[in-house]
Amino acid sequence: MKAEMLAALNAWGRTDFAPLLRDALLVEDALFAPLQKAMLHGSQALVEQASLMLLRSQDTAEALDLEVGVNYASITPGCACEGDPTPMSEWPEYATLRVRIDRVTGSAMVMPVT
Repeated sequence: MKAEMLAALNAWGRTDFAPLLRDALLVEDALFAPLQKAMLHGSQALVEQASLMLLRSQDTAEALDLEVGVNYASITPGCACEGDPTPMSEWPEYATLRVRIDRVTGSAMVMPVT
């Protein structure tokens, strides 16, 4: 089990759980694909500054099942050509994700709620 996910599991029930979970999911590169899929405005998800808010949870001996709200941003980049009139714009995005953390392996499965 990776140290970041272990730290998040150990923080379950504390106020620092959401930021530790975010950090663990970033280390595992588990946020980009589901947030890219859930994006409404831009063309590329920016996940480094994402913030998580716990919406629902179910805690069992096998797994921690969560529903989290995620505030993040997306961009619509221009072509980066000289004289490109299209500025790179950041757009606010929001998605609801399901996160299942296996308590034995520490692996996390993340998918958008549809």
